[in-house]
Amino acid sequence: MDVENESPDGQLDEIKRLLKEGQKIAAIKMLREETGRGLKESKELVEQIEAKMVADGELDKPTGVGCSGMILLGAATIGAGTAAWLFA
Repeated sequence: MDVENESPDGQLDEIKRLLKEGQKIAAIKMLREETGRGLKESKELVEQIEAKMVADGELDKPTGVGCSGMILLGAATIGAGTAAWLFA
């Protein structure tokens, strides 16, 4: 898939804006609504645009710490607090 040619006219800038704001899901949703593409195809296209933006220096590389990372951090904090309380 060619990123520049596969995205609809005028939508590339909007997709890039959403990605810069960390709104990847919104970018996928917008692309689906505007083009009628399926979820998988829209996700792949948005991820290609994101990868090109990272390669071009337009966007910092995603850190990969999402909801699951925050949940694990919270669980570790609660576990440490509980252990400290039990063994105090």
